[in-house]
Amino acid sequence: MSLSKTVLSFSGGKDSLACLYLLQPRWDEITVMWCNSGAAFPETLEQMAAIKALVPHFVEVHGQQSIGIEGYPADVVPVAATFYGHQFEGTDGFRFQSRYHCCAAALWTPTLQALRQLGATHIIRGEKNSDQKKSGLRSGVVVDGITYEFPLADWSDADVMAYLNEKGVALPANYRYMNTGLDCWNCTAYSR
Repeated sequence: MSLSKTVLSFSGGKDSLACLYLLQPRWDEITVMWCNSGAAFPETLEQMAAIKALVPHFVEVHGQQSIGIEGYPADVVPVAATFYGHQFEGTDGFRFQSRYHCCAAALWTPTLQALRQLGATHIIRGEKNSDQKKSGLRSGVVVDGITYEFPLADWSDADVMAYLNEKGVALPANYRYMNTGLDCWNCTAYSR
């Protein structure tokens, strides 16, 4: 089986699901890639097993949990409470790391490495302009030879939900009590 160089970066959230079904006519041409952070929720693991059985090309990337060494992810990090703060200032107690440092180890860096190994030339993501937290990339931009596409860029959350409802796509169970996907069960960051 030859994997496509066009990749849907798939988290399992509502936006990723909408992208997946929007691209259904192209499933034979697309590799769906999910990064298992090593602390995936049971609901996410169950959903990914179903997606893997549904699409022709699915790649699971394995991230690395860094909490044991670097400390708990936090939105505000006191320097003395970091790994290096403990080393150089002799600080004791809990360790903390930037939420971005933790996400990079668990999700972003392993995904980028897998994309490079695959030779990906086109990455599709479910990011929307209306998202509170989003990258600085925009649809059509080329970075390091990779073209990024955001087919839901101008959609709202309501648009996504209406589309999924119209397609009859069931949302993961966590959407009964929250309006977001689930990444790491042990995350202590993203409080704002």
